[in-house]
Amino acid sequence: MPDPHQNPEQQDIRAPQDSPSPRASSGTQDGPGTDRQKPSHRARILHDLAHPASGQLIVAIILCLCSFAVVTQVRSRADEDPFASMRRADLVTMLDSLSTSSRQLDSELAELRDTQRQLQSGADSRQAAQKQAATRLSQLQVLSGTVPVQGPGITIRIADPGAKVTSDILLDAVEELRDAGAEAISLNGKVRVVASTWFASGADSVIASGTPISRPITIQAIGDPHSLEEGARFRGGLVSQVQAPQVGGSVQITSSTLIRITAVATPAPMTHASPVR
Repeated sequence: MPDPHQNPEQQDIRAPQDSPSPRASSGTQDGPGTDRQKPSHRARILHDLAHPASGQLIVAIILCLCSFAVVTQVRSRADEDPFASMRRADLVTMLDSLSTSSRQLDSELAELRDTQRQLQSGADSRQAAQKQAATRLSQLQVLSGTVPVQGPGITIRIADPGAKVTSDILLDAVEELRDAGAEAISLNGKVRVVASTWFASGADSVIASGTPISRPITIQAIGDPHSLEEGARFRGGLVSQVQAPQVGGSVQITSSTLIRITAVATPAPMTHASPVR
């Protein structure tokens, strides 16, 4: 019981000392037990994965749709027909070239079967063997470019005022003519193009097997005229490359029933390869 004679201010000072400490009471409530009840970092991650927010669901759906679209696009490009994007004229040209090659192979096959039949019959087998050997020799001479040849074909004249026709363009032209069935090719009437012919760029001209090719460039090719011309005019071929703005040249193609190629090649001696006997 408070003393009535005591100063009231002293009573107010002592009163808080008898009451429980707020800090102690707070420490009792926030003790170690409360820390053990807090969820761990792993538990929070598992909880977020099990209960995703609506924004996360939307992002996941968008990512799935994008992945599906990319996979579908890749598969469609892998299954796309390479000829689907080609023009009709290019497809017709390719078909003509394949038909010409097929006819040539059928003719060669028929000749070989006829020769085989003559050799197996026993009648005049020696004469048939000599004839076959002579025919084979003529073919090898034409392929090796060691004899002049003549026949139907085309003449290509390339005007190159800017001197921008490179060795790569000429090499591509030769390969396209060969693919179209050319049996003999010459450049400017000087160089017979054979398997060993090489191209390079010189200071002022293109060089073919050591011979400078002056401008304008003339290419003669013996073969089926229609197939050869279509091979030169094929999109991305010789005509397209020369007439492109980067080159600025022009190409003139003339078909003929008789073309003479007098240029011949000198075979280089074989230093390493020899026939197997």
